Amino acid sequence: MRTTEATRSSGSSSFTTVFKVIARALSVGIRPVWLVIEAGLNGYERWRQRQALMRLDDHLLKDIGVSRADVDSEVSKPFWRG
Repeated sequence: MRTTEATRSSGSSSFTTVFKVIARALSVGIRPVWLVIEAGLNGYERWRQRQALMRLDDHLLKDIGVSRADVDSEVSKPFWRG
């Protein structure tokens, strides 16, 4: 019975250690992937906002102090440029 308890506790400990190592590896490995996903989402949001700006009429652009030339310049930027 004592052998079983010792095996269980050491097995549990090694399981916990393995779990911690796997969790650490995943957290390090997923971060670069998440950064790429986040950059893509930011680029999409920038593109979406530029498209919405492009759809505004001249009267609304004048209200916010932006010229049509400013809009054309902003819309012509690639999505990854802020």
